[in-house]
Amino acid sequence: MRTAVRKADRQKRILERVREREVATQTELKEILAGEGVEVDQGTLSRDIRELGLVRISTEAGFKYAPVESATPAAPTKLAGRLVKSAEKSGNLIVVQTGPGNAQMVSLAIDKLSWPEVLGTVAGDDTLLVVVREGHPAARVAKKILELRER
Repeated sequence: MRTAVRKADRQKRILERVREREVATQTELKEILAGEGVEVDQGTLSRDIRELGLVRISTEAGFKYAPVESATPAAPTKLAGRLVKSAEKSGNLIVVQTGPGNAQMVSLAIDKLSWPEVLGTVAGDDTLLVVVREGHPAARVAKKILELRER
């Protein structure tokens, strides 16, 4: 039986499911919800995941969705630093390479650091782009990103 579920209730359910079990893909999450009578299309599920701040983290078994606060509990920069492979500048942009599935976590950690010289970040799967404000040397920001690995 299909249940009409409000957005807030659906998102609460999504958070509960990713906290109580390992959910590796959106398809798997969609199937879990469908098993509970909650039908959701792929676009809505993607938006819910983004709005909830869920990230894919690496586990011994592969990848799973997790709330960013559980993925980066007390020391987001320390964890993010371990995930950074390289940071190379080009003009006022920095391209940061991470392992597969880790760019969003690193991007969020950099955003949370609130460095005044960083305008913002955009993350893919294993690469993120850091936009440096005009008047600030991107090379210095790239160095700060690489120094996160030493924390």
